[in-house]
Amino acid sequence: MVSTPALASAAVEECGADGWRAADEQVASRRPVVLVHGWTGGPMTDTAKALSTRLGDRVSTFTFDYGRRSLYWASDAQIAGCLSKFLDAVSQAHRKVGGDGKVVAVAHSMGGLALRYALQGKGDIVPNIITIGTPSLGSPWGATWVADAVHAMSIPDKDLPPREATAALCLGPHNKGTALPKGCNSDLPSWIPPRTQLTQIAGDVTVDRTLFGIHLYSLPLFSDGIVPVPSAHGYWSSGPGGESPAEGARLANVTEACRVDHGLMSGLRKEQALAVPAWLALDYVVLQDLQSETLSPATGWYLILAAFAASCSHMKQASDARTLDRVEAALSEATDVLAASIPVNPADYRLPESPHELYYFRSPSKNFSCGIITLELSAGCHGKTSPVPPRPEHCSTHISWGSGMFVNATGKTDFICTGGVIYSNGFGREDPVLPYGRSLTVLGFTCVSRQSGVTCTHQSTAHGFRIAAESNEQF
Repeated sequence: MVSTPALASAAVEECGADGWRAADEQVASRRPVVLVHGWTGGPMTDTAKALSTRLGDRVSTFTFDYGRRSLYWASDAQIAGCLSKFLDAVSQAHRKVGGDGKVVAVAHSMGGLALRYALQGKGDIVPNIITIGTPSLGSPWGATWVADAVHAMSIPDKDLPPREATAALCLGPHNKGTALPKGCNSDLPSWIPPRTQLTQIAGDVTVDRTLFGIHLYSLPLFSDGIVPVPSAHGYWSSGPGGESPAEGARLANVTEACRVDHGLMSGLRKEQALAVPAWLALDYVVLQDLQSETLSPATGWYLILAAFAASCSHMKQASDARTLDRVEAALSEATDVLAASIPVNPADYRLPESPHELYYFRSPSKNFSCGIITLELSAGCHGKTSPVPPRPEHCSTHISWGSGMFVNATGKTDFICTGGVIYSNGFGREDPVLPYGRSLTVLGFTCVSRQSGVTCTHQSTAHGFRIAAESNEQF
């Protein structure tokens, strides 16, 4: 479902958004998803339709359009302020039909920064955010003559902001809590509400240099052509103070890499072979500039060509199939996590042969054997997962490392070093299955079984883990 929510008349008048009214009503069982576009852009209608097709009746998508003000910086009242009202409207409409009012946001480029301004004081109505190419630490193109030239262009149907309020200036590079570029009349974006799940997707283009079909070498740009990978993954150090609060967002960084052949970009033909030495010299300059993070004309030329030619580039990533795979996976996980779980009777999972309180279960996929136990009060799961961090010194090389995860009674989470606590019974029988959508709560822990994996949480600290075959996280 692709639609826009009805708003109170006062909000519509203030934000000038007649298009926010919609005939379609929400459905309680569908998770509302708001999509927010970036600088100079327009509504992410194609992306919304693609996600609706992929996820079916699990989601309802809504596009927020600030296109007329999209030359302004993200903190503008008619961008962040109206986006805040838009999120409220979507949430209220979902609650009105019996839903929980929780909204998932998907944002491209500067849209992710607009979300940060919009969510100030918002609490937890947006528990999941997915950003695509959002320049948390700015872009090398910001505050340059190129950005100024775009700003100075007479773009139809766009309001032209004053210099101190233009995104062209405020999108300049910054780092570790430093202020936005000089002249930008705005504070840094604030941190998003605690425990929000933030998935940051970055595009990473590599240019392959070939000569007459023979691969010579590659130039890794570490960028989508507009936003460098460290900036697209840079939320952690991008706000006031330069470091996210300890009880801040839960981060998942994803990189969508792609390659382009330099022949496609340069149009090199056999009769241009005499130009090869010049191209090789240019490549050397570009490599030096990339290492020193310098935006020279040579590097800029490569980045611009990559931005238009590569599938994971800034210009194309919101419609790129592989990037959409990443967004779909994050959305699917968010809808699973937000879906209400049904509690089971702990007695059905208690091990009767033991005098201790031991509760064991298997995941429906049979990939994981899990337990909540009193021997060393904790909850944990055994099973293969990826990625696994390097083996710590305390875990001998003679035994297995990373064969599961646990959370204990202090809220400590870690991977399992074989030889410690065992989270499956030792009586030679199979543990009962905890079906998808069910939760086991006992001894101060809750474990939930979902298609996205098993999540176990220590209730008093809210710390825990999620484990799946191809992903995991600690929170």
